[in-house]
Amino acid sequence: MVKPLQHIIAAILVGTLTACVSRTAVSDQENIVITDQIVPTSTLTPTLLPSPTPEPPRVLTVCMGQEPSSLFLYADTSSAAQGVLQAIYDGPFDILHGEVQPVILESIPTFANGGAELRPVEVEMGDIIMDAQGNWVSLQDGVSYRPSGCTSTECTQVYEGDQPMTMDELVARFRLLSNILWSDGIPLTAADSVFSFSIAQAFYGHALDTLRFTHSYTSLDERTVEWVSIPGYQGEYAANFFSPLPQHQLGALTLEELFAAEVSTRPPLGWGPYTVVEWVSGDHITLDRNPHYFGVEEGLPAFDHLVFRFVPDAATAVDALSVGECDYVDRTGLDLSQVPRILEAQSQGQMRIEFQQSASWEQIAMGIASLDVGHMDFFETKEVRQAITMCIDRQRIVDELLFGESAVPDGYLFPRHPLYNEEIAQYDYDPQAALELLATVGWADYDQNPSTPLTSVGAAGFPDGTPFELVYLIPEDSERQAVAQIVGESLSQCGVHVIVQTQPWHQFLAPGPEGLVFGRTFDLAEFAWSASQIPPCYLYLSEEIPGPYPEYPKGWGGGNLAGYSNPEFDQACRAALYSLPDTDEHFSAHQKAQAIFAEDIPAIPLYWRLELSAMRADMCMLNEVNQPFYSLSNLEAFDYGIGCSE
Repeated sequence: MVKPLQHIIAAILVGTLTACVSRTAVSDQENIVITDQIVPTSTLTPTLLPSPTPEPPRVLTVCMGQEPSSLFLYADTSSAAQGVLQAIYDGPFDILHGEVQPVILESIPTFANGGAELRPVEVEMGDIIMDAQGNWVSLQDGVSYRPSGCTSTECTQVYEGDQPMTMDELVARFRLLSNILWSDGIPLTAADSVFSFSIAQAFYGHALDTLRFTHSYTSLDERTVEWVSIPGYQGEYAANFFSPLPQHQLGALTLEELFAAEVSTRPPLGWGPYTVVEWVSGDHITLDRNPHYFGVEEGLPAFDHLVFRFVPDAATAVDALSVGECDYVDRTGLDLSQVPRILEAQSQGQMRIEFQQSASWEQIAMGIASLDVGHMDFFETKEVRQAITMCIDRQRIVDELLFGESAVPDGYLFPRHPLYNEEIAQYDYDPQAALELLATVGWADYDQNPSTPLTSVGAAGFPDGTPFELVYLIPEDSERQAVAQIVGESLSQCGVHVIVQTQPWHQFLAPGPEGLVFGRTFDLAEFAWSASQIPPCYLYLSEEIPGPYPEYPKGWGGGNLAGYSNPEFDQACRAALYSLPDTDEHFSAHQKAQAIFAEDIPAIPLYWRLELSAMRADMCMLNEVNQPFYSLSNLEAFDYGIGCSE
């Protein structure tokens, strides 16, 4: 908010002087206008001291390559919407240096600090529970379950009869900080979080695991929320806090009204560093400093105004940054094509770039079990999958296309993750070793001509003489086309012929049976899985294989599009997902699941995707001047100029 300007007039009169002074003042929330009128009684001329020059308001302009469709919490999950919402809400959690940190909560609940516990509860036939395999089921005869006190797979029992018995429900309590206010000055309470939960439940139903495994979500007092699982659940719980929504503003609206355009585009109330004051569609969103923000006492945020400006492409964003029309360009506004230009400007001290390896990993899925009866499954055996992985020069992709700023993954878990297994199988680029491995399963250079594909010579399921020729599906974007070229050149060194086929995103992601990828009628398909704090072994569970229902439980919505199935992996992954965090079983099960995945290699991890941001050369983060910029999650700490030199 622009500070009111007060003009102070001091009159120094020489000799004897009397004066009549009249002062009028008009004030409101936005300004104070003060008028001083001095009526001298003599002809002496007063000497006026100069008025102090007010400091101009400080403005931070963030350029984005996308515009949100809505600022309602549950209406738009795009990167652009999440970026703007960081300015409005700030939390309730941030991920810093790979760890979840509470923002508006006193702490993250754990068994050690008393915020979490297992509580015995009586259940009977027909009640919804989590069974011993991690499924959401109705308790019936023959269902395996964990009785009260059982926290591992070794002590499970089978339900027999209709007598009540005792299981454990997992309880987590979240306590709000005492100084959190909505931007209209009303205290934020536990009831606001419960209100948000009720909206999420009405909108998503059981589509989200967090909701499916929730028995109750209630407020214990003004600042404490209690989350209770269905009986038998023993999985992740520490982040099962629902981001509050202002019940005093939205409580009287129906679900349809909440998601209507006139509400979902309305400036929302938040508790973060800024509040929305203007949204000009197609151009910008303007926010002002929130005077009720809990970080004000720490001098946060550093700016009076924040502007999110929408630009059509990455080149325009860098143009705007170079002439001072943007101070910061977020990940939605940049792509790899602009990196050389930014690096050149950085060398001249004009701007700078931040590379962050995200936990999202680019991969090539291999079709293991096609639904097309006539399709040849080249990757049915793990030896072929291992060999193909060794054939691809993944480090070349990182060096040439990602400026050496990323890394080649060994599996699906980021190395900084506390559950990462450092001892899983690794596949260095080694075409000769790959050719030798392929020969052991019936693929050989029969004509001794390296320019022609390998052919089957006793390969299981393939007529002799079948050429090793693959169709490689990629979305239509420049980055993946460049990756596909290197992959194709690498595989040709191993006698594997690749035909690259591009598809528009809507076609590439189309559900089965029409879509080739999720319809499981492909050889190779490249895409990225999004980041998650929970290790994503669940993406490769047998029940996640897409296909026609009821043969495939998830229908065409399953994520295991390779068709990979290994009972040993399923068991390890389920044990990891449905065991209490911070226990030995939880850790060892995740370690085992990663090891099996790396051995079976149903997908080739190519590289960790980069999150790019560019900014003016004198930008920093308050209190963390030497720390990197982790997207917009710490937007309240951004500063530039003199604030970074103090």
